[in-house]
Parts: sequence; structure tokens; C-alpha cells
Amino acid sequence: MKQDQYHLSKVLNARENRFQLRNTIAKSGFNSLSLTLNIPGYPKSNELLSNLFTQILDDLLIYLQANRIVIENKKEILRVDEAGDFYLVKLKQNKQTDLQKIKQLTEYFEEKHKLSRLIDVDIFNKYGTPVSSGKEKPCYFCGEFSAVSCMRNKRHSHTEIRAKIFKETSLFLKKISKEKLIRNICDFAQRALLYEISISNKPGLVCFEGSGAHTDMNFFTFLNSTSALTPYFKEFCELGYMYQGELNKVLPKIREIGLRAEKTMLLATKQVNTHKGVVFLFGISLFSITKIISENGSFSDSEFQKTVKKIGKDLVKNELQHTNDSKTHGEKVFHTYGKKGAGIRFEIERGLSTIFQTSLPYFSDQLKPEIYVNQTKLQQILLQGLLKIMSINNDSNILYRGDLEMLNYIQKTAKISLTDPKAYKQLKNYCTNNNISPGGSADLLAVSLLLHFTKTENHEF
Repeated sequence: MKQDQYHLSKVLNARENRFQLRNTIAKSGFNSLSLTLNIPGYPKSNELLSNLFTQILDDLLIYLQANRIVIENKKEILRVDEAGDFYLVKLKQNKQTDLQKIKQLTEYFEEKHKLSRLIDVDIFNKYGTPVSSGKEKPCYFCGEFSAVSCMRNKRHSHTEIRAKIFKETSLFLKKISKEKLIRNICDFAQRALLYEISISNKPGLVCFEGSGAHTDMNFFTFLNSTSALTPYFKEFCELGYMYQGELNKVLPKIREIGLRAEKTMLLATKQVNTHKGVVFLFGISLFSITKIISENGSFSDSEFQKTVKKIGKDLVKNELQHTNDSKTHGEKVFHTYGKKGAGIRFEIERGLSTIFQTSLPYFSDQLKPEIYVNQTKLQQILLQGLLKIMSINNDSNILYRGDLEMLNYIQKTAKISLTDPKAYKQLKNYCTNNNISPGGSADLLAVSLLLHFTKTENHEF
């Protein structure tokens, strides 16, 4: 009992301090707005509740701005005291200030929120008096009676109410975290494709300045393709977030999404295959990235490679080696050149080792935050990343359009081109003259960028 009285005393003192803060604002002739949470029992705050408060406050500030409610945000008060999390700010006022209208707007903000009965947004006039709508909030626990009625009649214990609050808060924050994670990863994926197509002067590949070895597509074909594929990135991520089964059995689920994505892509490009390889690589990569971060809280190169290898176990044997009727480009190249022509399936089996050996460590070293404002330097780094991949990648696109001798020449010349501009000019001319497009290497570059963004911007998760 003494402990309860001690806690009550501390809470009342904190509320008195809040009252004085509001009065100070009122004495300066300003109206004010505050945000608090209705938390029964003690303590009134913990890490979970503070995280909830931060999320609600972020949403509230955007809502106020959207509704043209102007605050003195440079003089805001944000604290955690014995009465819980607390935010207080002056309202900028003019002749048109209507506190009753602001109260109605903030009540709507409360009502539309999933945890509405926990939220209190209060408006105080320049005399320090609260602006009331006359409405009573329903009880958080039962919703049948008003909160005041249930409190006075002690219908529910603090223990059971707090248990419900913590459970629902945890579920709410988990949902918010999931949405933010998937939104960020999808942003990285779209950005990776846009960066790849925006690299100028690529050997044999489409860019803004030309179509390289391609006659059926151009820069805008790739923009249309990227736009068409973007909605499917979320589906790959959702699958990764929710999947609980064995990894060696998930590929058909990934492929199902991929086939729908491919169909949409072909509609957008008038049946031109711009990103078929990317759809396969991104499907597995986005699934793996989201699964790893959702389960571990952070991204790991080693976990990513392990996951990809498990998904692609025996992929070459199952999908190329045992195929008698060679219909696809990949199947034809494999039956001609064996493992050297196994393309992206072999890359998946090896956990995308090519990019972990070449472009990814290079980007980690070179793609610093300040580089992104220097377009010329950024272009150079991205092109170097592509050449590093080309120098070791057994690109099945090259083998399909050419032969093993051409592949060896391109790998050798790409390596020399990293430091020799004359060799790079020869490489470009060779690709153009021989109608060669290193599209498989371009796809791996896009995956490299996706992984680089994931690794370097993981503070957003």
C-alpha cells in the first residue's frame, strides 16, 4: 500500500509539472496542444509504450501539417516523466484560429487510429482551459461503457487492462515495423534497377544514349519494365516475411509471383524481354533479404548466401541437366557448354558468389554517401562495378549470342578495361560489332546494388 501511495505521489507531481508548463504557455498568450497515452497502473511508460508514443507522435505531426494546423515546433516539449510519455507544443495563432475545429480534427485523428482509446490529444486555450467536445471515451478494455464509468466502478483490474494494452501495442508496432521494412527493401530494389539502366556508355547494353546490341528495346522500354515490375517486389518480400517452411521447397512460390511479374512486364514492353533474369534473381534475393532481417533484426552477407544456396540446391541438375528438350536460351546454352553455360541458376546454387567476389566489396569501399551528389563519379563507380562482374562472370547471354571464345575475350578485355580506357573502347566496339550484350552481368549488377543499399541503409529498418 505504501508503495502504491509513493507511486501515486510521483505521478501526481509529474501531472502538476505538466499543468505548470501549460500555464506558462497560456501566460504568454498562446493556445497549446498536448499528446499523452492513457495507461492505467504503474509504471506509466516503458520501452514498448515509448516506441508506440513516438509512432503516434510522428503520425500526429504529419496529420496536423496536412490539415494546416501550425505549431511552434522549435519550442516543443517532449519528455518521459512519472506520468508517462508527454508532448506539448504552442499552437501558432491568427485571426482565423478556431480551437473547436482543431479539437474536432484531433478527435478524428484519435478515432481513426487502431489504438484510439489509448490516445489523448488535448487542446488548451490561451487561458490554460481545456477545449472539450463533451464526448466520453469508451473503455479500452470492454468498449461497452465509458472509460470514466469503468474506472469509477472498478470493472477491470489494472493488470488485465495493461496486459491487453501491451499485447495490442506489440502487434501494432510489429505491423508498422513489417510495413516499413518491406517498403524500404522495395525502394532499394526499384532504385537498383533504375541505377543500372542509368549507367552511360555501357558495352553492348541499353542506356539513355543508345541501345547497344539491342534493336527491339531502348531506355524507355526499361523504364516501362521497371515500373511494371515494382508492385511485385512487395509480394516477394511479403512471402519472405511470412514463410516458415523449408527453404528448398519455396522456389515454386517465388516462381509463381515471378511468372505473374513477367507477364505484366511483357505487357508493358510489347512482349520485349527486358528483365526476365532480374525477375528470377530479385525474387530469390528479395525473399531472402526480408526473411533474414525479419527473423534476425539485421542483414548478414553469410546468412544471405546460405539462404540463397538452400533455395537453389540442385537447381542446375533439376532444371537443366535433366532436360532433354532444349527450349529456353538457358537450356540451349547449358547443353552446349555445360556448367560454364548454366547462367543464373548456377549463380544461385553458389549463393551469388560472383557479386560477393567483385562488385559488392568494391561498392562497399567506393559508394560513400557523398558520392551520390557527384553524378560523374557515381557513373564511373557503377561502370567499374559492371566491368568487375564481366571480368569473371560466365554470362550465358554472351554464350547464346556468341561462343566460348567471345566470352573469354570479353572477360579478359573487361579486366584490362578497369584501368585502360583504350581497352574499354575496344570492348565496346567488339560488343557492338558482334551483337553481344552482357545482360547477365547487368542483372548481377542490379542485385549488387540491391544488396549494397540494404547493407548501407539498414538504419532505416
